[in-house]
Amino acid sequence: MRKFLQTLLYELSFYVEILVSIILVLVLLLLTGRLVLEVSSIYTSSASIEDYLQSFINQAMSIAIGVELIKMLSKHTSGTIIEVLLFAVARQIVVSHSSTLDMLLGVIAIAALFATRKYLFSDFDDSNNIIVRGSQKVKIANVIARVNLKGRDGELLRDFVARHLKEEDKTISIGASVYFNDVALRVDSVKNGVITRVEIIKSLH
Repeated sequence: MRKFLQTLLYELSFYVEILVSIILVLVLLLLTGRLVLEVSSIYTSSASIEDYLQSFINQAMSIAIGVELIKMLSKHTSGTIIEVLLFAVARQIVVSHSSTLDMLLGVIAIAALFATRKYLFSDFDDSNNIIVRGSQKVKIANVIARVNLKGRDGELLRDFVARHLKEEDKTISIGASVYFNDVALRVDSVKNGVITRVEIIKSLH
């Protein structure tokens, strides 16, 4: 029950973040409108072309970073975090008048971010999990964890996991896991050869 309440509160925090994202969307829309209006003043501006372009690009990149921030708030994945960092570093390179060394370091940082996203991420790097009793029915576990496990009629979660472990020639032991499309089931506790607790790991991709 405690774990269920923790999960409920955790999910409620998502709705708060969505509310913040909506407010941020409204602000970005207003700023985008302001940026469009500033285009009309291009012929009346007394600033030099270089200064005007620098200011315009700076504001546009800031709005783009805000958009990526909304994605990060609404979808908690390492991929969205990488995208925010990519835009932030790219903005620093494009807008700021940095030295050659700073620009080189920025390019290296971008390359490192791309390499990290391509080679170091896996499907379950971005996940949330909940531990439920093995005696829980699969249908109830689906409701609690918000997954869609295809169990037999009235099948218990421990029997479901044991059946799939047997099909994959795996031993029932703590840490033994079975994988599906976007869900992994990991044996969290075993007593007298019977699975007592199962960790349901749900990918956020």
